[in-house]
Amino acid sequence: MSVLVVTADTGGGAAATAVRAAAAELLATHALTLPSALATLATESFDCVLVATTVPDLAAAEVARAVRARCGTAALVVAHADALPGATGLDEVADLVLGPHDLGGDWLRLVRQTAENARLRRELAAAESSAAQLAGVVDSMTDAVFTVSAGGEVTSWNRAAAALYGYTAEEILGRDVALLHPPGSDEPRRLLAVAQRGEAVRGHDTVRRCRDGQLAEVTLDATAHADGIIVVGRDISGRRELEAELVRQTMHDALTGLPNRAYLAYRLAQSLGEARRIGTPVAVLVADLDQFRAVDDLHGHVVGDRVLVEVAERLRAMVRPTDIVARSGGDEFVIVSPGTDVAAAAKLARNVIDVIAEPIDVEHRALRIGASVGIAVSPPLDGDASTLLKHADVAMYEAKARGRSRSQVFDATFARRAGEQRRLAAELREALAHDLLDVHYQPVFDLTSERIVGVEALARWQHPSGSAVSPATFVPLAEAHGFIADLDRWVLDRACLDIAMARDTGDLAEDVRVAVNLSARSLDDSRLVATVADALHRSGLPAQSLVLEVTETAVLQNRDAARASLEGLRALGAGVHLDDFGTGYSSLSFLRELPVTGVKIDRSFVRDAVDRPEDLAITEAIVRLARGLGLETVAEGIETVEQRDLLRRLGCATAQGFWWSGAVPLYDLPGAGAARAAKRSERRAVAAPRPWNVTRRPLDPAGGRSACCLRGGLEAGQGWIVVTSPSRRAEFVRSLGGLHTAAVARGQLVELDAYDTLRAVTGPDGRLDTTRFEQVVGSALRKVSAVTGEVGIHAELGHVTQPLLSLRVSTDLRRRLHAESELRLEYGDHPADCAAHGGQVAHQVELGDASAS
Repeated sequence: MSVLVVTADTGGGAAATAVRAAAAELLATHALTLPSALATLATESFDCVLVATTVPDLAAAEVARAVRARCGTAALVVAHADALPGATGLDEVADLVLGPHDLGGDWLRLVRQTAENARLRRELAAAESSAAQLAGVVDSMTDAVFTVSAGGEVTSWNRAAAALYGYTAEEILGRDVALLHPPGSDEPRRLLAVAQRGEAVRGHDTVRRCRDGQLAEVTLDATAHADGIIVVGRDISGRRELEAELVRQTMHDALTGLPNRAYLAYRLAQSLGEARRIGTPVAVLVADLDQFRAVDDLHGHVVGDRVLVEVAERLRAMVRPTDIVARSGGDEFVIVSPGTDVAAAAKLARNVIDVIAEPIDVEHRALRIGASVGIAVSPPLDGDASTLLKHADVAMYEAKARGRSRSQVFDATFARRAGEQRRLAAELREALAHDLLDVHYQPVFDLTSERIVGVEALARWQHPSGSAVSPATFVPLAEAHGFIADLDRWVLDRACLDIAMARDTGDLAEDVRVAVNLSARSLDDSRLVATVADALHRSGLPAQSLVLEVTETAVLQNRDAARASLEGLRALGAGVHLDDFGTGYSSLSFLRELPVTGVKIDRSFVRDAVDRPEDLAITEAIVRLARGLGLETVAEGIETVEQRDLLRRLGCATAQGFWWSGAVPLYDLPGAGAARAAKRSERRAVAAPRPWNVTRRPLDPAGGRSACCLRGGLEAGQGWIVVTSPSRRAEFVRSLGGLHTAAVARGQLVELDAYDTLRAVTGPDGRLDTTRFEQVVGSALRKVSAVTGEVGIHAELGHVTQPLLSLRVSTDLRRRLHAESELRLEYGDHPADCAAHGGQVAHQVELGDASAS
């Protein structure tokens, strides 16, 4: 035990003598004066401080107080020479007071006991302080915290528990915890049993009874302690309300408050299950609003939303309480009517159409819309909720196709037709992915000079079955199935490549522009400008030679995005024409604000402008309006000389239509052959007249050898390598017939796939690789050279656009093939046959790029 001895007597005093006698059991430090003792206490700690004093009691008490103030947790023992224990003032300050007679015998035991008592007091005080702090923390917690004894009595209770359950601590302490549980609940017993097993309860959601008798939703944690459990409770009624609201929002339409498609499917499945159990029908009606898009575009989304809310209220008001009205998306609503057969469903559909057709008053305007309703009833139809909804949806589209504002009961033939549409859409997507579509071009003529000044690029699809699929069929399919933007990009890429190459070969004049149509989906794409710029860069076509055509409807669907896209296209230098002008819902001020360079007068006005004064007035007004705004005008659908002359007199600058030509392959455009011949003659600079022969074109006076067509060359013993697409090779096979089979068998004719060849000769750097060229083309040259002494190469590379390969590689390959070829084809109409050799080529065959021939 460590002791600080404070005494001025270092000799034979009683205290000094006692300390020396107990030196073996004490670790003693001596201080001769009070100041030195206080200084020592400031830096060191002791178990006991022994103060020996001979001064009167009052002075001794003052010394003891001074030491007590500094000795901290050490026991204070005062040895007084004259006083007995309990001397005045000392017993109030010191833990132990010893007289002279007490320092003999067993005094050290008393000092040790005093020191131990002091330590216990210190620890008790510290524990009480910690307990008070903990109690303060628990009482300040927002969670309800209370303890329950093993017998079930509440033994502690914080303020949050009082706030949650309504009982004050005075009211609940000592009472049975069952008071907090609903009548008949055995939860207290179960919680105590779990705690007694040493297990903890976490996140137990339950209910508790409050002082006012109400039930509160709480989540509990329970942990065992020495003689019972500690319970922590949290009010979760707010969380439950939030969860319920989130579920409601997830399952309901935010605008109308009606069930959404997810909740509709759940409720419909419930209705079908119940109906099958009791043997009653369930009718599903899908109502799609007619003319809603026009209202939304013309009056804005705010008015459109109010129309949707009004329609929802009308439908909700007209059905039975057992019926379900839902908004499945956009302007489409669904009614589920249990216990309704086909006849009753048809009557309900008629009422729906009539209710929706009533004028809707929005901002003092009476707006009118209609509805087309599809009906599916189970039975007689079978299937789950999803199938029944699909049937009703198919019937709705059939109703629209038959004239709108009518209803249609589902028939199995509709499903087959819808299946055919899905199959056709999948085949179209496949054809697009494998570059099996074509692009035809309708020429645009200058009405003054009758010269071609532009072409409109239009997609064409020859179905694998052999029949052509109309654009009126496959373009809406692409739009409905979400890949119309892919089709737009494909046509854009192909058109830019085709026109660039046709201008390069002289098949089109340098000032001819190409127009490409853009859908609303493409116009809404933030990457549109970058896509167009990339197509122009890869093809080498100047931006001034490209015109993008957009409809009024497409622009109105998202005005801000459309304006941004159009401004970006104009910044590139491309032209922008507003297609089908006059048939949309835009105002004239809207036309003034749009960054367009021209308008196309819709064929519906041009068709009757000659005979109907109203259409003539509209057409003339459009021409004058465009001229006043500095816009170009293009008239569509010119089919008669009278229409052409009328548009010319009105001052329309350009026009297109069947009067001149429909959409045809690029090299079938009027005048394309003459332009090519003129370009070729100019390029070769022939010095002497060329001797023409009706059966065979002989040696070129400029020094190169030629053949009038592949048939003529093969029959003359020449060898040929043909680089083109599979579809073109099939045309060559049909045209050459048995000669093709014989030439291939002899090794006189070798055919290479254009896309595979381009891919094979492209190096890692995206350029033509000489080594790869030697491996691919060189081997074919050696094979044909082994059979015949003269080898020609006919290459058609212009159609290879998907996947897009480097235009630089295509150009370099075309030049390299041209250099390797010893022969040239001087064909007129088709490379496989000419008039002199009697071949027949189908009119719809599109001529590819043959600039390497």
